[in-house]
Amino acid sequence: MYQDSLNALSVSNQGNWTHQDNSAKPTAWHLDTFYACQNHAWWCGRVDSSWTFDTNRAGYENNWTQYLQNGVWLDSLPPNQQVKLGFRHHFNAEQAYDFGKVEVFDWTDDWIPLATYTGKVPNSASCDTVTIVIPDSIITEFYQNVDRNLHVKLPFRFTFTSDIAYSSADGLYDGDGWSIDNISVKAGTTVRFADNCENGPGQWDMSIYPPVGDLFAISSNVFTEDICTENRTNVWSDWDPSTQSVIPRLDNLLHTPAVFINRPSEAFVLFDVYRNLPLYACFYYHLRFRTRNAGDPVWSEWTDPTRLVYYGSSKDWARQKVSLPGASGKDSLQVEFALTDYAQIYCDGVGSANGVYTFFDNVAVGVVSVAPPAFVQRDVDLFNDTFQTTAFFKDDNFNTPQGDSVAVEVSTSRGYKAGAMYYRLNGGSWTQTPLLPAAPALPRVRYADVPPGAYPANTTLEYYFSATDSTDASATLPAGALTDGQYFSASILPVKSATNPSLSCFDSLATVLLINNYAGREPRNLLADALRGQGYKFDVWEVNAPTSGLGNTPGGKGTNGAYDWPGAGVDALLQYSTIIWHAGSLTALTLSQQDQALFQSWIQQTGKSRNLWVTGDNVAYDLTARGLDYNAFLAFTCGMRSLRDMWENAPQDTLHPVVTGFAGAPSAGRIFHVNADCPILDKLDMLATSSQGVANGKAALLLKYPNSFGAGTRYATKYASFGSDSSRVVVQGFNFSNIEEGGERLQLVKNVMLDYFKVPACYTPTGVAEDPAAGAPPLRNALSQNAPNPFNPMTTIRYTIGQSGPVTIRIFNAGGALVRTLVDAPHAPGVYLVRWDGKDGAGNRLGSGVYFYRIDTGSGFRDSKKLILVK
Repeated sequence: MYQDSLNALSVSNQGNWTHQDNSAKPTAWHLDTFYACQNHAWWCGRVDSSWTFDTNRAGYENNWTQYLQNGVWLDSLPPNQQVKLGFRHHFNAEQAYDFGKVEVFDWTDDWIPLATYTGKVPNSASCDTVTIVIPDSIITEFYQNVDRNLHVKLPFRFTFTSDIAYSSADGLYDGDGWSIDNISVKAGTTVRFADNCENGPGQWDMSIYPPVGDLFAISSNVFTEDICTENRTNVWSDWDPSTQSVIPRLDNLLHTPAVFINRPSEAFVLFDVYRNLPLYACFYYHLRFRTRNAGDPVWSEWTDPTRLVYYGSSKDWARQKVSLPGASGKDSLQVEFALTDYAQIYCDGVGSANGVYTFFDNVAVGVVSVAPPAFVQRDVDLFNDTFQTTAFFKDDNFNTPQGDSVAVEVSTSRGYKAGAMYYRLNGGSWTQTPLLPAAPALPRVRYADVPPGAYPANTTLEYYFSATDSTDASATLPAGALTDGQYFSASILPVKSATNPSLSCFDSLATVLLINNYAGREPRNLLADALRGQGYKFDVWEVNAPTSGLGNTPGGKGTNGAYDWPGAGVDALLQYSTIIWHAGSLTALTLSQQDQALFQSWIQQTGKSRNLWVTGDNVAYDLTARGLDYNAFLAFTCGMRSLRDMWENAPQDTLHPVVTGFAGAPSAGRIFHVNADCPILDKLDMLATSSQGVANGKAALLLKYPNSFGAGTRYATKYASFGSDSSRVVVQGFNFSNIEEGGERLQLVKNVMLDYFKVPACYTPTGVAEDPAAGAPPLRNALSQNAPNPFNPMTTIRYTIGQSGPVTIRIFNAGGALVRTLVDAPHAPGVYLVRWDGKDGAGNRLGSGVYFYRIDTGSGFRDSKKLILVK
């Protein structure tokens, strides 16, 4: 229906495309009686009749940072006078996402928060009366910088901030903002400032962050690092042209022209995108659309079709297709691209704009006129965790329509007639239950429940979905359910296994539980393979959906903190003497507070010595640096502490560090490589023992990196409540699956499970350990992409040499002329790096542009890559 290559556009003629700076927010603080405590009050909020899900149409916008500031005279203040700030207020904003802060200015540390509010304060329609003491240290700093006899004010302010999306501005959260009344400042008993808000704004200053500007522009001949695709034609860029990077607090919107789509059954948008948006740079793009029919006075509200933000650091052009549910049956459609700084939301306020950017090109809008029923499959909805042996209820991990594992989105352009979920237990006969609508606001989302019941252990569930439209056309999910017997499945813990009394496994139930937080992201569960290879019987609890990171953990909370299910409880875990938490390389998706509390309670239960093995990249770092460590879990329960999230300072000399067993540890004498080739995720934790671990028991290192710092720790202790019981904990600072040598994965399982935990295997080991005397696997010739890229003033090139011989690395300009020889010397096999400072062979600094570097070895290996110098 519409296609634009952008090549007919120019800087001065952008056709019917429009773009704007969404960071230009209105100043919201104002005197009002609508939400006041008494007559007039300062209110950070507004009324909008379009907020259809907000009961009183009053609230606040997304992405607000609003300041209400004044100052108090403190000249000639007698010494030792306590200064207090008082006010009446009520606050109603989304818990843990939107905040109000009372702040005072400190000449040394800038603005200091004195109080922070979120949620509903007070939890009623009345107002709270608040008195806050301004610390003496701030008053002292004030007089150290200002003469006590000068007429100078001490600044204070009220700051309101809201999340980037999905607040009351969308009608999704019924919050009214912040109202403040009867503000006063007293020094001792003397009133130095008073405002009952009835006499106008006076000296108050209402302000916001200044807008950052609209940077969307038509650009051509942009340089990218995609060596497979050259795109020198027009593209939409959104960067500062002088730095060729996005800028902090960016929030820009780009709108396509209105597209006539003639009331189709389905609509979608396709576009090319170049993504140089690393995950933790925290600049993401997202899409929205709006529709209109002939005769409608206005467009519909902007709708987010996926409620997802997109990032990517692959630095290549990709074709993306996004379905636009809700556009069916409409005359016209308009699509919005948005690029936003999400650092305040996802990265604790710390992002990176340097060298970060994206381009859009070749935008098309397509439609499907008439279509049979179809299912929109998302792993968030369909992935099934292992469910429990308790009766199902609303928030079970199988039964809630609000984001649970059996919610499905059904598209029926010719009218929905019927739908069902078919299921069977333990391979029995099929039973059907109808698909029910989830919510009026989500007309295409439906769900179904397995009947409540206390299903016995080892129960397996298979199920699929079917839908029929008004023409009796039908579809199933999975598509091959009826033809190929493809079904979704789940199972109930604990799973009974065969016994082998001769190897001390007398119980029919497994005593080892592997909680795989990396489920769906690895081709094979290598930790499970290693456990089987060493003869262990174990249950598996898979936590995550393959791509979303959502799932049900034993503590009862999804690892992203947004989805809740009932916790397993300690009783459900008592059969296990050993629990293994495999976090893989998920970075921010680690142990929730509920999981930590559950493990602490489990490990201190009497009647059996217990063992906990936590293995994964960034687990310890995330719990510490992100403030998620609950009840001193790392120090007290694990006996360790996190030093940092990289095993050595950047740039790392090798992305395949050699990890060795610590002297005196069960792993002493072992040696293996850990693959950290994905630097966005694989930032290997550097660990140490905690003082509590050393004081309370035997805490020591288990594994170490080449710099001799800890790659893994071990901690054995006894608590007073244990009696003769003990606990042993191993924390490993990297993904178990990243161990490159298969034999060493087997050996590490043996070292931890048998040698340290003293857990006997149930079967004769079938895995064959590799001979450590055989050494590391042979190295392969390789040339890595330089980092950083683009660069100024220096970049690093890493390369690997597999066979001894001469090696040269040369730099060429875009015309093919040699400008510098970086390396020209014989090399032994190994991993190397060389740095280039952007100068030619004569020491002259080169100009900005594209350059190439090429490696040639005596064994015949040759490779080249592109790098970009930006001045």
